[in-house]
Amino acid sequence: MTPDSITGTGTDRGQEGTSARSRRSVALETGKYALTAGRRGLWRALARPTASDVVMIACTLAIGIGIGSRLVGFELAALAMGAGLGAAMVTMLLGSTRPLVRGLGGVLVVPVSVLFSSPALLAGALVLTSSGIGVVSALTVWALVIAAFAAGVAPWNRLGNGGVRRGATGTTLAALGVVGVVALRVAPESAVRDRTSAAVVDVLGVAGDAVIAANDSWAVVSFAGLVLLAALISSRALRYLPFERIVPPDRRGSLAAGIARLRWVCSRVSRVALVLVIVAVAASSVSARFETRPVTPAELQTGLPAPVGTGLATLVTASGLRFVLVVLTAVALALLGLEWGRRLLGRNVARVCARLLAPVVGGAAVTLVVAQALSGRALETDLEGALEGAVPPSVVELIGAFPAFALAAAVLVVTLTVLGSMLWFVTVVRTFRILPPQAIGAALAAGAVGVLAVGLAIAGQVEPAILTATGAFVLWDIGEYADGVRTELGSGAATLRAELVHIGGAVLTGAVVAVATVACYRWAMRELTITTPAHAAVTVGTGLLAVVLVVWALRG
Repeated sequence: MTPDSITGTGTDRGQEGTSARSRRSVALETGKYALTAGRRGLWRALARPTASDVVMIACTLAIGIGIGSRLVGFELAALAMGAGLGAAMVTMLLGSTRPLVRGLGGVLVVPVSVLFSSPALLAGALVLTSSGIGVVSALTVWALVIAAFAAGVAPWNRLGNGGVRRGATGTTLAALGVVGVVALRVAPESAVRDRTSAAVVDVLGVAGDAVIAANDSWAVVSFAGLVLLAALISSRALRYLPFERIVPPDRRGSLAAGIARLRWVCSRVSRVALVLVIVAVAASSVSARFETRPVTPAELQTGLPAPVGTGLATLVTASGLRFVLVVLTAVALALLGLEWGRRLLGRNVARVCARLLAPVVGGAAVTLVVAQALSGRALETDLEGALEGAVPPSVVELIGAFPAFALAAAVLVVTLTVLGSMLWFVTVVRTFRILPPQAIGAALAAGAVGVLAVGLAIAGQVEPAILTATGAFVLWDIGEYADGVRTELGSGAATLRAELVHIGGAVLTGAVVAVATVACYRWAMRELTITTPAHAAVTVGTGLLAVVLVVWALRG
């Protein structure tokens, strides 16, 4: 009998070696499977866009970087374009129906939201604190972000089928996961628990004053926002709830007609509210009657004719009407939630729950890593000093009691909110049918490039603005053709030659239009001088709209 057989060391060594080899083989097989799946996914993603899609995306990025460098600098333009592309990537992941893919989107949406929030928050700060060129810079940054986002999602087959809405919902769910991490971390802190109730009461009081009482300068915007939210949710409830079950079969036709009329009214009311928001924010830039941004009810009363101004100021500050809108929104949301739960019981509950929980788990998991990394660094910004005066003192005291980890995670909630707001904005624009039913990405990218052209005109660069506006038209034409090819023939069809011919024709047409417009502009400038940047912007925008209308009419 050998010593190894007596002590058992030989057998143990063999088992350890076998275990190590098995773990190594499992790791190799897992890595090989992941690499193969990733390669297949990459090839599928590369095979999805057509040649026109690739050209449209490349031209959008090139125009964005070039014009953005003129208006806001190369670094900020590149950051904005990168943020838009990152938002497009996570939107496509979160818009998937597969729980694993949505979970991956929940993991990636947190760092992407940090990247996205940098130019987005800068643009918001410029709008609120600056005037003139600051507002132009903010619009430029937002246009760059939207253009890159639209170019990234243009070839996506779910774009016109609720894809962006699913992406916005996934971002909201990931934010809820981060909120859960913050709640679990601060729950054991006695100082946080003691100050939470007072902070919640103060925040609800401030929210009530802002939403119901309307005592601040944002009264017009808050009223329009309430009307917009109530109209959108009511329209959604009218379409989603099964009202036909509560009436006899012979009256369902009249009920459907009545619901259709109500939804039409909601659509018109929501559009009026959106226009009111735009006017309230932009009125001070185009009229000397209004000095503040946004317009206050007092300025409405003095700046508009007596019956209109007084009536509009009374309407936007009516507390009773605001309370009715809040109650209507809450009731519609409750009914939607109940109906969604009823329908959930008739479906695969496990699969639906997996789709919902995947972004939550992904966002919470990556938050544990990101927040831990951020909390280990010294915060150079005094958050308490920055928030003092802007929020109630109890909120400042509550934030001061947060641990560093929870504070870093709370910052991630803010960045996710910024990203989700952009996605919900695109969803609302699509809901209003401002974008066409086809070639949504191309239309959105072309619109963003058109905003860049207006920015150039305001900055006094009229000829580059004309070229950029023509480029927006070319992008729209190429993107629309790509959408038609992808929809009717499929991305795998042999259409390269036809696409190249169409691209060449579109570019040639755009070049002729641009050269002719620049020539007319130089000839007209001998007799007429445009000294106001706003007039130049209106001229460029009107010319672009005229070109689009002519082409649309020629297409029949």
